[in-house]
This record gives sequence, structure tokens and C-alpha cells, in this order.
Amino acid sequence: MQEPFDWEQAMETTKRSATAASQNSENAVVGMSKLLREIDRHSNNLASLTKAIDQLAAAQNQQVAHSKAVLNRAQGDNRHSWRLPALGLLAVFAGGVAFGGFIVS
Repeated sequence: MQEPFDWEQAMETTKRSATAASQNSENAVVGMSKLLREIDRHSNNLASLTKAIDQLAAAQNQQVAHSKAVLNRAQGDNRHSWRLPALGLLAVFAGGVAFGGFIVS
């Protein structure tokens, strides 16, 4: 013959299972809360780093533009003018023509 079902034992088992499930759920919520705080902290750090990188990039672009302007100005100052040597060669040629004309006459 079968023994009668022990309802009291079943209720105790159910109560223990419910308590364990409740504790597990509470631990999961606490863990998720900690995780969300960490994600928020990392997001703030990432935003700060991104802002700093953008500022550095802007400063670098300004420095590059300034360096290019200084280089262009320096190259403009150092451009070799062909006018003076051309005038010198023209004077030598004119002198040679005059001297040649003097010798021929």
C-alpha cells in the first residue's frame, strides 16, 4: 500500500525552493546594478577621453596649419629671383657686343 502524500514536507521543500529563488533573484539584481554602475563609470571615462582626443586633434591641426604657413612664408622669402642674374648676363652680353663691335671696326 502507498503511504499518504506528505503535504507538510512538500510545502517545506517549496518554501526552501522559493527562498533560494528569491535570494538568487536578489543577487542577480544586485549584480546587474553593480554592472550598470561600472558601465556608467566607463562611459564617463570614455567620453572624457574622447573629448581630450578631439581637443588634441584640433590643437595638432592648428599647429600643422601654422607650420605650413611658416614654411610657405620661409620658402617665399627664399625664392631665387632670376632678374638680377639676367640683368648681369644682359650687361655682359651688351659689353661683349660692344667690345666685338669695337674690334671689328
